[in-house]
Amino acid sequence: MKHLLALFITVYIGAFAQETNSEWENYAESHNKNVNAGLNFINTKRIDDLLIKKKRSNSNKVKVFRIQLYSGNRIGSSETKNRFKKLYPNILVENSYEQPYFKTKVDAIRSRIEAEKILEAYKKNFKNAFIFEEEIEIDKL
Repeated sequence: MKHLLALFITVYIGAFAQETNSEWENYAESHNKNVNAGLNFINTKRIDDLLIKKKRSNSNKVKVFRIQLYSGNRIGSSETKNRFKKLYPNILVENSYEQPYFKTKVDAIRSRIEAEKILEAYKKNFKNAFIFEEEIEIDKL
């Protein structure tokens, strides 16, 4: 008798547990008529590659080789800039401050080989000159 009562209770509870028309389904059906459930695989490596390309294309900076003539105090940097302007009046020259030094930089060259050739000419008047790579804004070119 106990087994029969337990079976009856289990079937009774199971019948209510299997009800197919719940409140959530009614809500979902009334608000989302065209809902398609599915699993889509997204290739994240390809997305990362595309994001990197997008960042590069939006950048207004370009990598160039520059020649640094001086690094030190403000007065020395200004004197070096003025001296360079007298020797090479049509070439880009600028002073910048990168703590704790003022620096005098010239040119914006696309290839390292060309920068080496130009450096040889500058070394005649500026013994401590050297080449370095830098990103500069396209507007400066």
